[in-house]
Amino acid sequence: MEEIKHRGSSNTEDNYKGIPIHAAWGVHALVADIVGANLQKGDRVADVGAGDGALSLRLHDRGFDVIAFDFDNSTWQVADIPCVVADVEKDIRSISDKGPYKAICAIEIIEHLENPRDFLRQLVKLSKEHKSILVISTPNPLDTFSSITMFTRGIFNWFSTEHYAGGGHISILPHWMISEHLKYLGANKFEWKFCAPYKHPSRVKGIFYNLISFIRKMASRSGDTSYFNGQTGLVIVYPE
Repeated sequence: MEEIKHRGSSNTEDNYKGIPIHAAWGVHALVADIVGANLQKGDRVADVGAGDGALSLRLHDRGFDVIAFDFDNSTWQVADIPCVVADVEKDIRSISDKGPYKAICAIEIIEHLENPRDFLRQLVKLSKEHKSILVISTPNPLDTFSSITMFTRGIFNWFSTEHYAGGGHISILPHWMISEHLKYLGANKFEWKFCAPYKHPSRVKGIFYNLISFIRKMASRSGDTSYFNGQTGLVIVYPE
C-alpha cells in the first residue's frame, strides 16, 4: 500500500472537490471558518504556498477573492483562480503587489523554509501594511502522538528523515517558538488553535494511546494543554 503523504503527493488523506489537500484532516476547513469569521464576502485573500489549489478553491467557494502563490504552479488545478509563481525565501514583495489583502494564509509552508523567522518578519510587515489578519499553520511537534514518537524513536511526528527528504519538512517549530518570534517582530495580538488530533488505527492501541494522553494531561505542569492533542498548530495574528 502506498504511503499517505502529508504534502508532496496526490495520495493525500483528504481532498476538496477532487483536489488533494496537503494538510492534516480538518485544517483547511478550520482555516476557511477563521477567514469567514473575520472577513466579508468579496474581500481579497492571499493563499501562500497554495499547493494544488484545494484551500484556494474552498475560500473561493466561500465568496472570497483569492490570489494563490506557490514556488511551483505546474500541478495547479483551479482554472478560475490565478496561481502566481513566487519564491518566498527570496522575495515576498511579489505577493504584496497583488494586494491589498484582508487575510494572508500561509498553511503548511513555514516548516519547509530555511529561515522561518525572516518569513514571519515579512508576513508581519505585509499584514501591517495591508491591515490584514495572518493565518499560519505548521505540524505540531508537541502533541501527544509526536511526543510518543520522540520518546520511542527519537523523532517528532512529521519530522522524520523521510519527511525531510520527501516532504521537505526542514524546520521544527513548536508553537511557543513561533509565539516568541511573533512577539520579537512586534506582533503581539494572536491566538493559537490546535486541530487534527491523532486517532490510532488500532482499537486496542488506541485505548493505550488515550490513557497516555490522559496521564500526560494529569501530570502536566503547564496550565495550557490545548497543544497536547492536535497534529497541526494554527496561529491567527490580528492587526493592531
